[in-house]
Amino acid sequence: MKFFRKVRYDLMEKNKTGKYLKYAFGEIILVVLGILIALQINNWNQNTQKKEQEIVYYCKIKEDLQNDQRNIQRSIESVNDRIFTAKTLLIKLYKQLDDKSILIKDYIPAIRSYHFIPSKAAIEDITSSGKLENLNNSQLKSSILQHYSDLEYAMNVLKQNQQDFSKLSYEYDDKVAFGYHQIPLYRDYFGEELLKEMPNTNWQKDKENMIFKQFQDHISMSIIIGAREKELLKQINSSTEKLKLELEEHCVISN
Repeated sequence: MKFFRKVRYDLMEKNKTGKYLKYAFGEIILVVLGILIALQINNWNQNTQKKEQEIVYYCKIKEDLQNDQRNIQRSIESVNDRIFTAKTLLIKLYKQLDDKSILIKDYIPAIRSYHFIPSKAAIEDITSSGKLENLNNSQLKSSILQHYSDLEYAMNVLKQNQQDFSKLSYEYDDKVAFGYHQIPLYRDYFGEELLKEMPNTNWQKDKENMIFKQFQDHISMSIIIGAREKELLKQINSSTEKLKLELEEHCVISN
């Protein structure tokens, strides 16, 4: 700057107006070029940051998908256990056992299983922060959005099935006669003194008894609903695996 200032003074002192104007014009051009270069560098830095952020998002989504697959497998294994227990329980029911507690102790495991809950931290962060536009790969972005749209629909179906099935637990005509209080999970809360006073009917020995029929329906539906859950979980896993493979080639963070 000192050099340019000295040049200007020298030209003005020597009354070289034409050269001064040319110099001043050239200096303006240099300033403009400097500003344009600075803007270009800034834009380049911003684009680089956006690209790096895009890759980070792909990697985070991939991590969520990997967690989903582990939880899906855990859920499928749990449903398999539930179906096996339910089938075994029905076999015991039809044998009309004298001891009802044999049925009661397996009742909860025959109707409950681990529920899959998807990991959506990454996609929720992207959408809530308005960073969805930073995903420049339109085809991959479309795959991501389609996957989570399908996932939401599948989860709603699973939730509805589970809610409908859980209602069966409260539809026994005589809940005390059924023997909820004899389930191991609840026995300690009632206590031995109270349990001795509560009714202990042998509905399991009468196939025409309404509780027998409701129990039979409930456990049978556990197998049917479990089979539906398994198929839906397999579909979710297939979609998850497909998207995960698409993300792998884009989830490459340079050092």
